[in-house]
Amino acid sequence: MSPRPTLMLVDDEARILRSLAMLFRGAYDVRMTTDAREALTMLDAAPAQVVISDQRMPIMSGAAFLREVRQRSPQSMRLLLTGYSELDAVVASVNEGEIFRFIHKPWDAANLRQTVDEAARIALSLTAPVDPGLRQAHAETVLVIDDDPEVALAVKGLLGESVTVHDARSIDAAMALIDAHPVGVIVSDLVVGGEHVAGMLKGLKAQRPEIVSLVLTPFQDVSLFVGLINQGQVYRLLPKPLRRGPLGASLASALRHHRSLRNAPGLRDAHRVEPIRDVGERSVAERVMGLLSRLRRPAIAG
Repeated sequence: MSPRPTLMLVDDEARILRSLAMLFRGAYDVRMTTDAREALTMLDAAPAQVVISDQRMPIMSGAAFLREVRQRSPQSMRLLLTGYSELDAVVASVNEGEIFRFIHKPWDAANLRQTVDEAARIALSLTAPVDPGLRQAHAETVLVIDDDPEVALAVKGLLGESVTVHDARSIDAAMALIDAHPVGVIVSDLVVGGEHVAGMLKGLKAQRPEIVSLVLTPFQDVSLFVGLINQGQVYRLLPKPLRRGPLGASLASALRHHRSLRNAPGLRDAHRVEPIRDVGERSVAERVMGLLSRLRRPAIAG
């Protein structure tokens, strides 16, 4: 019989820990603590497949804690308990902790169990070795989707000649470029050519999980950001106006992450997305999926 997966729960409120533990005892080896520093020590001694942390804790915020978890135990799937009002927590946990899901409080027990079960299954699958034959060199392409041509110029300036950069100012133009080129990283505003792009990014991630997205936006809509993570697994959220330093660092990290996903297909499960809930975004995503279904297919020898 296989051992039960390990679930670590971290919250400074003991009653929250007890409520969470009741949901998972029997199916998981549950470890819990009210102290984030103690949790890190526990992780160093024995890794956990899934880590759930509250955001608001006195010693260390959940975003800071999950950032440390990512460094010490990168195969642990990280979930953050948070209220939608915590904008800084959302952005930090995306950009620093690379979390798998936000869990909105108060949580839905059935949905939470389903999410944790999926996270545990993915974490266990990540232990499979990478096939050395998959480690191949590929030309790398970045696609910029933005009405402002200066964004593409900035990306080209930061990446130099080593990476091909294309730019688009509509969803249809972006999809045509994805059809024609091996796009690995997308840099996109959330509104381009008068259309909202979130649905496209979400639909694309569901179909092409190896593509890594950086979102540029002046917006500060927390529920929108949460949807981009849970349903689109965006890699970074960067504010406008752009700053070259953070953009350059994010591009370099995104390209590395794309290579990892490309060379180790099993890692793509770690970016599995939730179903899209917004009707308008779902319509755009369905349009993207329709376009993807007509993309080039390898020729079949007859």
